[in-house]
Amino acid sequence: MSRSFTGCKRCKARRQKCDEQRPICGRCKTAGAQCRYAMQLQWGGRAFSRSRFGACVGHGGMQKLEYSPGEFIYTTKASPPPSEPLALTRPVDPFSSLSSDQKALLHHFLNDASQITACHTGMQRDICQMLVPMALQTPSLLYATMALSAIHLQALHNQSENVKSAPEIARFMALSLEHFRAELQDPNVKGSDALLATARTLCLAEIHSGAIHPNSWRAHIEGARALMDACDNRGALSPRSSDGFRRYLDRWYRSIVSLTALTGNGPPIGDVAGQPILSTINQHDSPDYLDDYWGFTVNLAAVFRGIGAAAWRSHPSQQCGGVAQEDEFSVHHEAAVLESSVRRLMDQEADSQPAFYPGVVEGLSSEYIRQFILCNEAFQHSALIQIHRRLRKTPASSPEVQASVKRILECTAQIGPSAGLSPWTMLTTPLFIAGCEAGDEDREKVRQLLSCLHDTIRVPNVLQSLRFLEQYWTSQIDENEGWNQFLDRMKFDFIPY
Repeated sequence: MSRSFTGCKRCKARRQKCDEQRPICGRCKTAGAQCRYAMQLQWGGRAFSRSRFGACVGHGGMQKLEYSPGEFIYTTKASPPPSEPLALTRPVDPFSSLSSDQKALLHHFLNDASQITACHTGMQRDICQMLVPMALQTPSLLYATMALSAIHLQALHNQSENVKSAPEIARFMALSLEHFRAELQDPNVKGSDALLATARTLCLAEIHSGAIHPNSWRAHIEGARALMDACDNRGALSPRSSDGFRRYLDRWYRSIVSLTALTGNGPPIGDVAGQPILSTINQHDSPDYLDDYWGFTVNLAAVFRGIGAAAWRSHPSQQCGGVAQEDEFSVHHEAAVLESSVRRLMDQEADSQPAFYPGVVEGLSSEYIRQFILCNEAFQHSALIQIHRRLRKTPASSPEVQASVKRILECTAQIGPSAGLSPWTMLTTPLFIAGCEAGDEDREKVRQLLSCLHDTIRVPNVLQSLRFLEQYWTSQIDENEGWNQFLDRMKFDFIPY
């Protein structure tokens, strides 16, 4: 067997092939040994032929002297002494400007915190390889990354409820914003992928910490949109890695906008609010990729945006003197189109394997693919629930709503707990949507699954989601008051992610 490069530490140390099952691989399970996955920074390590010493041999500056069979040394003619004394050079430490605490936070991000923002090992590796070198050159991104790492570290120490008041996290966020404002004015940095990555990381930090106030996480998404527009207007490109870093950031933006449209109570972010539903759904000519960053397909994301746009057009703030009969008919028509789109996607995917972005499926085991299929199905049923509840105003107790609630819980249970690097990390949104409509018996299952989700991935916003569900269950006026009406009444701006 060949040596594993992305497997657990024990298999790598023993130079054995690792099946990379989590939380414990097959070899460690059989041996009854502790199984641990970790990412290590390694410096240097060039092949001999490419090293400076090896290059000397190739140019004839060295001679190979074999003094015994199989044993040799390299020799060279004596050179004249230098006219000036040679200075000894020290290896460059890329983290030399950081304090020991900051180095520890960056190390925690590389090995632990990055696992909850990725569904598999390959994605975690790509994120770290793209973000960390850029963060070392961009102060706003560096401090935002440290804030995200500190939030996860605080939650690991059972302090999820105190994240928003933690002075260290607040200081990192403030420093990131301070440098962000300065970098936006710098013509050499303005419009770069580094600033877009900062907006993304600040947004994740706000959401993970459980932000509920307007203009917190939402402001960073709007800012990311403005930065992307500025780059597009200049025709700027940043080809990094196989997909390109910009393409990765584009995927993040489209997906977070889609989740906001599915569960938020504010106006849709972006330019989909005024578009016809059909153009919103059918605007993609490329394959319907199952995005391994978020756990749902590209076309399903378009359905999410369609739901948000239709719901906002029927929102009381957009009506003059109540909802006209023509507007109500339009909403029901849009609901029918959206449901038909979801059902068609479900039928198509039932008889085929999902399509992933190029280069992704080669790094996924059959178990990971199975979990991604279940995760996507949970999001499909989340869309059906929102179509029934937000657009058609169907009672929560209706058979069609309850069938989707139960299927979401089944999909989540079949994926099972994981500390990271699994579609399990993406299930806060489907669980929350199911929880809003769950009956008494299923509410207990939602409690258990959300508690387990928080205890494994340690994202404070998961605990915030459970807290809001408990509040919604006890304070809901009646069955007709949906989650979005409750958000309006409580004046929260919350995304269960």
